[in-house]
Amino acid sequence: MVMIKKYLRLVTVLGVSQCLQLHASDFGVTGLLDVPTARMSDDGDLSLTISRQRVADIYNLTYQATPWLETTFRYTIFNPRHVFGSGDQKNDRSYEAKLRLLTENRLRPELAVGVRDVLGSGLWGGEYLVASKRYGNLDATVGIGWGRFAERAVMDNPLEQIDERFGDRTRGTGGSFGGKLRGLSFFRGKQVGFLGGFSYRIPAWKMRLLVEYNSDTYERERNLKTINESSPWGYGIEWAPRSAVRFSFGRQQGNQWAIRLIASIDTKSMPSRKKIPRFYSSAEPRARSQAPEHIELSSAYDRLLYDVERSGILLRRAEIRGDSPVATLEISNERYAVTADAIHRVLTLAEAHMPRNIEKISLLVNEGNLRPAAILYERQVGSSTTTSGIERDRVELSPGKKLINATNVTDYRIPNIAVGLDLGARIQLMDPDKPLRHQVYAKFSGRLKLGEGWNLWSIYSLDITNNFADDEPSDSLLPRVRSDVNRYLTRGKSGLDSFYVERRDGWPSAVYYRIYGGLLEEMFAGIGAEVLVKPHRSRWGLGLSTNFLQQREYERGFGLRDYRTSTGFVSVYYASPFYNFDLAVHAGRYLAQDVGVTFEARRTFDSGFSIGAFVTRTNTSDLEYGQGGFDKGLSFRFPFSAVLPGNTRRSYATIIRSLERDGGRRLENFGSTLWWDIRPFQYQRLYASKNRMVPQ
Repeated sequence: MVMIKKYLRLVTVLGVSQCLQLHASDFGVTGLLDVPTARMSDDGDLSLTISRQRVADIYNLTYQATPWLETTFRYTIFNPRHVFGSGDQKNDRSYEAKLRLLTENRLRPELAVGVRDVLGSGLWGGEYLVASKRYGNLDATVGIGWGRFAERAVMDNPLEQIDERFGDRTRGTGGSFGGKLRGLSFFRGKQVGFLGGFSYRIPAWKMRLLVEYNSDTYERERNLKTINESSPWGYGIEWAPRSAVRFSFGRQQGNQWAIRLIASIDTKSMPSRKKIPRFYSSAEPRARSQAPEHIELSSAYDRLLYDVERSGILLRRAEIRGDSPVATLEISNERYAVTADAIHRVLTLAEAHMPRNIEKISLLVNEGNLRPAAILYERQVGSSTTTSGIERDRVELSPGKKLINATNVTDYRIPNIAVGLDLGARIQLMDPDKPLRHQVYAKFSGRLKLGEGWNLWSIYSLDITNNFADDEPSDSLLPRVRSDVNRYLTRGKSGLDSFYVERRDGWPSAVYYRIYGGLLEEMFAGIGAEVLVKPHRSRWGLGLSTNFLQQREYERGFGLRDYRTSTGFVSVYYASPFYNFDLAVHAGRYLAQDVGVTFEARRTFDSGFSIGAFVTRTNTSDLEYGQGGFDKGLSFRFPFSAVLPGNTRRSYATIIRSLERDGGRRLENFGSTLWWDIRPFQYQRLYASKNRMVPQ
């Protein structure tokens, strides 16, 4: 399910402001028209590419996962114009990966190797080795290819000299892989083909001229009579009205016109700090008439509380003693997407309001009643701005703790309710038979704070427009824990998505837990618990989770169906020091009572952007699982702070799967949330942003 409208709006807004060099091909990877080059985008770039041709419409999401690895998820609609007489009616999902082997210097070219359809049916299956060299405004590429790139063969496969088995490409051709790893056919075949071309940049016109030679003869499409002939030559022109939005138009295969749109965002760059008025109005005479009655502005705590809360941060309690040079404040960040910005704001206000005898400020972070970190700040007490190295030394990081001997406590009203209204969409893009089903709905959300760590959460969806249909019952051989999703979206067009109570707490900077019960998601109700062991400075974490569940009625009320199950997982996490990647392995029992392992890799930035991939293998057979072979997909989280003018922690998260199947499925949002909730407060993340915390 993908909220396409929100995503496209996000791409459009961000695309206008970023300074990116986009040269995506019709297949999403950096290239010319159809042919890839050895070039890659900037690290952290995420691009959407839409290509429309007579042969196929191709939709690509491409992410520069590291400076040397480019990855693409692709959805293809073959014969989209329904050419008369063509027997091509397929829709296809596939993945591509390109790896940089050498970077360009004065003498050598840039060199890369890639695999088209790493996972997929193999309909676009091909591999390539390409080299690119730049000469002023001219960028030339040459290479060799296997699979579809070898249909215009020029020489024998050189890898046969290593192992004669590289000459056999008969296994898994013609789309028979069905979503599985195509490793048995990589770089195989009796012969290889030539591919290449060049682009010429015209900076004054914001254009590039494109010429390519493609050794793919489109034999499959010619046999299906979508096209009658194919030329290796292609010509095009690319125009960039904005630095991160490009349009391309060309003549390809000698028989069709093609257009392409590319838009991109930079997920890696840290956003600039949002401007907040330097109001210290509690220090002004007129503030006495504006402040609520319970605020006593003669108190340092109340003065700080008044300004901190107007900044979007909760000041829960403090220990401020006249005989101590250290003031301890417990805070909760309600608004700032970047954790360092929330800390910076509190420290700035503390500099303005704390008595002069206070030499250090200790901030204890309270994140949903979890206390993962503490920040000790040495005040500037009137000194001028110092160098960045000394500024870093003013901040010390330590494990979180509970404030026991508080001198001041803010009496927040309990119970306390917060409500929200949003517009949501569910899009089913990749069903092989009917790929364009959708629902638009109004989403009412609410949170009732019941006490320290206790919350009642609810989401109600009110249908606005919906073309899902319950006309094709699932043929799954497993319990239908996910494949009946269309019944929930037709019989329960409007209904409760969730309604549950949750308790969070733990032992600071070491052990965290949560327990919950109620209507946990659209399809399941029950009770469960999760525990995470994560020492403050350690990059490792160990999680345990379990759930006892019963399937909900399709109408999405309070009714339940007969199917009952339980799930349980042991999870190991690692916050790697490389490129902001977190790795996780979850082993246990899934909703359909199958047993297996989920491997997860997610790249998360301090700005709130998060992009990841996962794959699950269980003890279900290929026959039981059905098309696709095993569960796999991509996860995305986009912070609204990137497009909204003010500070907000709100974000949009989604998971893209090629197919809805029953094997290897867990509860949505109830599998491993504690690790991700405390991730912004891990020692390594806070240490990297120490400079941003310090008041200027």
